[in-house]
Amino acid sequence: MYSSIAGKEFLLTLMYFENDWCAQCYTQRPIIKKIKEEYQNELNIEFINAEENAKLANEYDIRSAPSLLLLKDGEVVERVPKFIDKEKLEILIRYYL
Repeated sequence: MYSSIAGKEFLLTLMYFENDWCAQCYTQRPIIKKIKEEYQNELNIEFINAEENAKLANEYDIRSAPSLLLLKDGEVVERVPKFIDKEKLEILIRYYL
């Protein structure tokens, strides 16, 4: 399964679950935005408010924010249930690209 946005197909998707009131999410968001800029042709990134999308968060067993899921070919290959710095996140992304 591929993720597709505006005609582009991606083998890799990063689902970023956050909440508006979460301090760590406030710190994580700029890192995710930067990753989105740098990997725009290789990686699809979805910003998801966990409270507003509780059904989706439950489907993926999201229990804390921030939480990141890395999906390859539609399957979850990595789960990061906490803040992660840019360098470590890039290592994960490059491993699966």
